[in-house]
Amino acid sequence: MRVPNALMLLTAALLAVFPLPARAQSVQEVLTTIRNGGGWVSVAIDRGFGTASTVILPTLGMALSGCLNVWEGHTGEWLIRARDTIARDSLAVRSIPGRGVRFAHEFGLRSKLEFDFEWSEPRDTTLYLWVGLDREEDGPTESCTPK
Repeated sequence: MRVPNALMLLTAALLAVFPLPARAQSVQEVLTTIRNGGGWVSVAIDRGFGTASTVILPTLGMALSGCLNVWEGHTGEWLIRARDTIARDSLAVRSIPGRGVRFAHEFGLRSKLEFDFEWSEPRDTTLYLWVGLDREEDGPTESCTPK
């Protein structure tokens, strides 16, 4: 079963919002990430906090579900907040490294997403976060397993 084009667009935008070391991903890299069911993102954490945001995205009322998984090499607890500033909707999850946390969200016609990351340890680091997407052929538990 193919991933719908709108879902591919949103996922590409979500994965592209996070800082990448030294260069941006090519369209082919983003599409490969989506076909693989997700990808790793990195977020700079300064004194226990980090942020990221997107431009306004055409989300076309789609639903998105999957799993977030903080890299098991991290310590402490992570609070991850996502806000859709156009729909005025938000989602917050707590995560412990190595344990997947499920998420689901239904979007409006357009979305502008803002993300906040809070670490229980007030230090600097780079957060490595697996963002897995549910695909019909895999079933929902597969998206929690980083690849």
